[in-house]
Amino acid sequence: MLIYVPLEHIDGRYTIHMDQAIEQYLTDQNIKYHKIMPTTETPELPEGQFLNSAFTSKFKALQMAEIAQMIEDGTIGDGDTFFFSDIWFPGIESIAYMKYFNKMPNLKITGVIHAGSFTDTDFVRDMERWAKNFEDIIFDISDTIFCASDFIKNDIIKKRMIDPSKLIVSGLPIDYKELKKLDKRNSIKEDIVIFNGRLCDEKQPHLFDELEKQVKAKMNLSDVKFIKTQELNLSKQDYYELLSRSKVVVSYALQENFGFGVMEAAYLGCDPILPNRLVYPEIYEDCHLFDTFEQSVDMTINALIKYDDTEPCMFMEEEFTMNTWFGKEEPYVSQREYFANDEPWDQR
Repeated sequence: MLIYVPLEHIDGRYTIHMDQAIEQYLTDQNIKYHKIMPTTETPELPEGQFLNSAFTSKFKALQMAEIAQMIEDGTIGDGDTFFFSDIWFPGIESIAYMKYFNKMPNLKITGVIHAGSFTDTDFVRDMERWAKNFEDIIFDISDTIFCASDFIKNDIIKKRMIDPSKLIVSGLPIDYKELKKLDKRNSIKEDIVIFNGRLCDEKQPHLFDELEKQVKAKMNLSDVKFIKTQELNLSKQDYYELLSRSKVVVSYALQENFGFGVMEAAYLGCDPILPNRLVYPEIYEDCHLFDTFEQSVDMTINALIKYDDTEPCMFMEEEFTMNTWFGKEEPYVSQREYFANDEPWDQR
């Protein structure tokens, strides 16, 4: 049996659609599973943060209590497999503890690693003094860990004690079902530049403010709109509709291991203007990458002026497959590798 341990649901993040996608896949594949989901309540988030630390701690404690009860009563046994939507899970060491004392050598621990203190620019880096030890425990007791990108995989290998063969680059699921309801590059595009990162230091929203000043000064246009989406209280549908009307999405991130927001915007026809670092060179072509702030200004102006004359960002439009996560070999292929393939589109 598969024991599926999801993240808590958080409005405006990818956690809800990831949960739905995983359950749909497991059902379609007739995979027997038990979901550890103590509540679907959604927490209030502190400004600029992507989780509520107290809520997620309570949520995970309830998950661990259910897991311990199932091991105690024999519902979970040797040969079963845990799959964590986020394997950076305080309490996961208790599973290894119970596995040892209950003599379950074939009980497997797997899951996805999204971020950690091994990344120099991640906000949890300040916790590294103790988080490093916790991460080493995770990497030691886990059987397989899935990474969104080569960038995060290489960061882990450089900074932590781990058998590299445990790490598999798989990508992450994008909510194409909702995105496909909208035209990707249509006739109602407006002069809108989007910043859809969190309003926190590691995403550098202040540079987006400076971008607005310089672009408007150079273009002598006051009707170009610069929008930070997190300043708006948008539903997911309204957010997607805004992206579908916008021409450009810009990031100045100091930390990014995958980049759901930019991918969503690119899929809906926004030209991405991105720093030449982190995960971005792994996914996007060189024409979307800048090395200096001044280059980002010029690229944004060019994207606005020449939008109708340029090809859309080449983006892998096939739905993410979870075969890699659940036992079928189908490794993640980056956008760049995908479009370098000379085979006809319908044969890929």
